[in-house]
Amino acid sequence: MERKHFLRSFAIAAAATPMLLDACKKDSTDTAIDSTGTTTSADTNTGSSACRVTPTEVEGPYPYPGGELKNPLDRSDITGGQTGVPLVLNLLVVNTNDNCNVVQNARVDIWHCSKDGYYSGYGNQNGKSFVGETFLRGYQTTDSKGAVTFTTVYPGWYQGRATHIHFEIFVNNVMKKTAQFAFPENISDAVHTHYGVGVNTTRNANDGILGNSATDLANETPSLTGSIAAGYKGTYTFGIAL
Repeated sequence: MERKHFLRSFAIAAAATPMLLDACKKDSTDTAIDSTGTTTSADTNTGSSACRVTPTEVEGPYPYPGGELKNPLDRSDITGGQTGVPLVLNLLVVNTNDNCNVVQNARVDIWHCSKDGYYSGYGNQNGKSFVGETFLRGYQTTDSKGAVTFTTVYPGWYQGRATHIHFEIFVNNVMKKTAQFAFPENISDAVHTHYGVGVNTTRNANDGILGNSATDLANETPSLTGSIAAGYKGTYTFGIAL
């Protein structure tokens, strides 16, 4: 299988947090999966009153061509015809300067690579071009409960990066947060083996963007429930300081 090389350099920032979250509150237990990729336990939200700001990361490669605010893809289902293990992300946006009360009408942009490691909208990816395509990217606006949902597929990987998803959050057309998700490696390993692309050789802790802080990495790694057969669901709360 072809792999594109990670050719862009970045100013390295802090990274990451596991969560099935409830308004910035978390308490975690280990998540395990069996040989079929089924989760057998998951993180919980009880026991902590912390109201946390999501770590900021660099934007990274392949945002919407021309800028995210010009992205016309207002949609919850971003699969765009791509195949893979289903992934549903239930996301909440809260204001850490207001006791983590929810933020309505915030715009949440998302983009990530396909199961084979390619981004839509760009050429020069291992000799392949996806210019004009829009798979696995889009945005939603938070509702009265500060929530958005995206339906997608579990990302693949490419050389030099841990498995990840990119996010940006805008309030009143002003970008307030740039973030990246990591993924639980035991689940990623099972999914990528299922995809036939092999285990990602760049582990979360060794990633040049996500791996600089173990605390941040923990705070940017959402917990997932589900299985390869049924798909996965994840819940994460973005804490932004307004």
